Amino acid sequence: MNLIYFNNLKNQKKFLAGLLLVLSLLTACLTGTYAANDDKLVLELKVGSAAAKIDGASSVAEKPYVVNKTIMVPLEWFTTAVGAEVNKKSGNVVEIIYGEMSASITIGKTSYICNRETKKLPAAPALKNKSTMVPLDFLVDNFPITGTGDLKTGNIKLVLEDDGALSDLSFLTGGISSPKVGNSYFGWSLSIPSGSRIVSNSFKSDRTGITNEGRSLYFEIYVENKKSRKLSELYNDILYNSTVRSSKMDVKADIPYFQYTRLTEYDEALRVKVFDKGDYFYYLTINCYDNSVTPEKLLTDKYYENIVNSFNLSYRGAVKGVEDLSRIKQGKAGFYNYIALNLESKYMPWSMDVPASWDRVLANDDPMSTCLGLDSTHYMKVTMNTLGESGSLDEYVDNIVKKYNTYFNRAVYKFISDSYEPVAGAEARTLRFGIRQGSRDYIIDEYYFIQGDFVYEITVKIPGNEHDRLIGQFKETINQMSFYSIDEDRFQSDFEKFNARNLGIRVAQQDGPFEYMNKTFKWSLKIPGYWTKSASEDDSSVTFLNPYSNTSVMVYSQENSALSKNLPDEERFSIMKTLKKVYKATPVQGTASEKGLQMRVYTYKVESEEKDYFATVTCYCFEAGGNSYCYVTAVPELTATLEANSEAGDIWNSFTIKN
Repeated sequence: MNLIYFNNLKNQKKFLAGLLLVLSLLTACLTGTYAANDDKLVLELKVGSAAAKIDGASSVAEKPYVVNKTIMVPLEWFTTAVGAEVNKKSGNVVEIIYGEMSASITIGKTSYICNRETKKLPAAPALKNKSTMVPLDFLVDNFPITGTGDLKTGNIKLVLEDDGALSDLSFLTGGISSPKVGNSYFGWSLSIPSGSRIVSNSFKSDRTGITNEGRSLYFEIYVENKKSRKLSELYNDILYNSTVRSSKMDVKADIPYFQYTRLTEYDEALRVKVFDKGDYFYYLTINCYDNSVTPEKLLTDKYYENIVNSFNLSYRGAVKGVEDLSRIKQGKAGFYNYIALNLESKYMPWSMDVPASWDRVLANDDPMSTCLGLDSTHYMKVTMNTLGESGSLDEYVDNIVKKYNTYFNRAVYKFISDSYEPVAGAEARTLRFGIRQGSRDYIIDEYYFIQGDFVYEITVKIPGNEHDRLIGQFKETINQMSFYSIDEDRFQSDFEKFNARNLGIRVAQQDGPFEYMNKTFKWSLKIPGYWTKSASEDDSSVTFLNPYSNTSVMVYSQENSALSKNLPDEERFSIMKTLKKVYKATPVQGTASEKGLQMRVYTYKVESEEKDYFATVTCYCFEAGGNSYCYVTAVPELTATLEANSEAGDIWNSFTIKN
């Protein structure tokens, strides 16, 4: 059960999610990818109080105050924290420069100039104890931040994510002023060259990037939970999947390790050393983007060797000369959810403090959904949606229940309850049901509530025998969610445009069977018009998807050559290699004489807890008219009803090779 199934059933517009599931099945690789989008600075103030916080660290600021229902905040304290430049000029004029933004405000005047445009403030800037006090709106309107100020509680929160405008991001951890950096939560420290700066630090600080332009160096420290994996297994995977120049493993060292060197895709020297300690693998990477430095030099030069040898796995914090980069406070990590629906706009509607043991899991390409949890079997997924044509939240949820009851396979699905309860400060409609995946039973809790103009859908998946023990931790995390003021009209407009751009393309306007013809590779089939279709530019790969059941049909075609016609099917058709390597699925092989052709049939029972994907996948491989074909049907276990299997069978029966 991938929760993409649920999202498709909830809203027909979300065809993209199911389509991307199929595409990920085809293109997934053995090594995961990482997108650094966690460089955030959190500033906290309180009206009437000088106590402030910068990323959880205590600070002192001029006391914010309220005038005419406008919250006034200290400008210099803010600009120092974010790395902006402030120049005080004659005539009470204050100039602020941040990247490409240049603004001039005047003490006592509500009008100001920003990038040559005249604007107006809700209250005039003022001087207080040598601090320039400005309306909170001034910061929100002119800096890439999400800012909230509660007039009742006096709490002020500003969250800034790097927008590429800064030349130095070291402020994200308070600046590197020590000869060493470390992480007290994960227990490592490293000596770094002077002049280095932080360029990335993930939300739970398990991946940190440091650059030193003077020496053309980039360092990355990545901490990965071993999850019972052995160092030798990781080593063999890397050797299998990388073009390694040199490698070495020492399992008898005080801290077992392996290391290797290679060239990056940009022909830059790379050295990686991986340590095995406790529950984690610790990756230390040195990348030199000076092309005169070879991988061999990174391995043998004393300068680089000293840096590697300085890596220590006994740091626990509070050591003079070591700057602690850990973002985990009291066992929690602050996750701030940014949504980018286009290149121009970025929104941050919510955040939550999650247990340090959690991480992002089950990455997907739907920007409206975020999945956090322990792993692919213990997680929660937060999705934002609109009511669409539903007139109320109850109508919205009622439609979901109807679709579940229609499209879910009763052999593995059991509805448990439908109730109401307070969740995250709102009254939520709550669904609970059980599912069976492979040999394990799970309980799914879904919470639906409205915040602003959006419906929040939170789905929690926990193994049935652990549900009672763990559901409290998930609910506590959800109930502590924070929501931020955003331009909801603009956000909703961007959301609708995003959906319009990424809707699956219907096969036909009518829902009935439509004959689709592939003229390039001379095949046809009859497919229901409400299914969606995507294809490669040369039509060698065509994918059809049922947006309700997530059943998919894929047809791969290629022209035979002297070399390819003698290759095993697994070498010719990448999906079969993906099923074996990524999903660890072994097929039952057979033959069949159908459609006047001799076919090789491979049936895979895919049961991948790691990918949260359970399905029966059947591949028919054959040759005809100088081409080779692989016809694939994938039916998810959760929606494998008699109707879904019958529909897939009808499509296969209609498949024809044209002469």
